[in-house]
Amino acid sequence: MTTEDTGHAPRKLRVWDLPTRLFHWSLLVLVLVSWFSGGEEDTAFIHRLSGMLLAGLIVFRVLWGFVGGEHARFAAFFPNPRAIIAHIKNTAAGRPDRHLGHNPVGGVAVFLLLASVSACVITGLFSSGEGLSGPFVSKFGLDMSEIHELTFRALQALVALHLLGVVFETWRSKDPLVPAMITGRKTRRPDEPGRDAKPGSAPALVIALLIGAATTAGLWALPAPAPTEDGEQASERGGEEEHDEDRERDRD
Repeated sequence: MTTEDTGHAPRKLRVWDLPTRLFHWSLLVLVLVSWFSGGEEDTAFIHRLSGMLLAGLIVFRVLWGFVGGEHARFAAFFPNPRAIIAHIKNTAAGRPDRHLGHNPVGGVAVFLLLASVSACVITGLFSSGEGLSGPFVSKFGLDMSEIHELTFRALQALVALHLLGVVFETWRSKDPLVPAMITGRKTRRPDEPGRDAKPGSAPALVIALLIGAATTAGLWALPAPAPTEDGEQASERGGEEEHDEDRERDRD
């Protein structure tokens, strides 16, 4: 192959770093596990575990959004109204822009998904359910079970829209997005701009992983009040029993 031939060959560019790809697929697996393990007493332990793992995963991704690889950083795809409108117009006109990282609409989807998963995790910590309850459900007089259900429904809708968007963007831009999130690379023609993405630093990765793992471990170590048969928290019933005993002592 001559130098001239090489210059006209498609280029394989590094886009997504390994931590970002592992986060993406781990998030998908844990959301599915939480989905199918929720609301059942037999799978309450799995549901709680997946929720705690999601909490640590989200904390890691937030940190990695500031110290990670070039296209993993939030600054690379922070929502820009003008860019969003331009991308939608170009796509509708049949001239979609091929972005190495997240396109403007995809960037919005990332923030919405992170926010919705975070809302599910937080409300889950304050929710009671069959077989097991969140560690904070008996504190502050809060029970966010209904809100937890609503946030998860919202997450399901966002996931569905995200999948449709990936399929549509892949079709319109002829830019396979799923393989890129597996291999970390995208193919570009010689006349298209682009270069290999700058990776995040190893020390930053270690710190982000440790903080994420500590979040999961800390939440898992918290005692979870066990719900009673009528749905009340054991701690609440215990308080009522103490009041009954005080009233009996007063009568004596």
